[in-house]
Amino acid sequence: MRRQLGLPVVIDTADRQVLEGTILPHYANRADVQRVLFVGTRWYTQAYEARFAHAYYATLDIDPQAARYGSRQHHVTASASEADRHFEPNSFDLIVFNGVFGWGLNARDDVEAAVRAFARLLRAGGELVVGWNDVPRYRPFPFSEVLALQALQPLYFAPLHTQVLQLETDNRHRFEFFRKPG
Repeated sequence: MRRQLGLPVVIDTADRQVLEGTILPHYANRADVQRVLFVGTRWYTQAYEARFAHAYYATLDIDPQAARYGSRQHHVTASASEADRHFEPNSFDLIVFNGVFGWGLNARDDVEAAVRAFARLLRAGGELVVGWNDVPRYRPFPFSEVLALQALQPLYFAPLHTQVLQLETDNRHRFEFFRKPG
């Protein structure tokens, strides 16, 4: 009903509460976050663009049907592993990669390519937020084994007082924070 009325629709889960209540507001309120790439779009992510109304907000999703939930400014239908084919190097202050690893982007080579692409797309000092479910069904391999993460530094995310937040829920959703050196 809310969607039909054009009102924001939320999923009331612990991971969405953290993402929507802490992570996204933190970045939306930072003056240095002017260019954002959100990877993975669905009906419940559509309202995120409004949080970054002051910024260039782009989205990327491999599913052509998901384009209707993507950015009105710039949406790309492609795999995260090809992100750097569609955007300029060093062009993003923030990349949010939530709910894609283990939910379609499962092959180690594709995950490596995606993280390499993100490292190329982030400006020096740009930040990457990775969210994924740490349960066997949605963990094709430990995310910490991604070699391309070596191009990034772990980032202490002050609002959550940690570099890695592991939620103790059924899906054991994790948020991990990284920064491109420089």
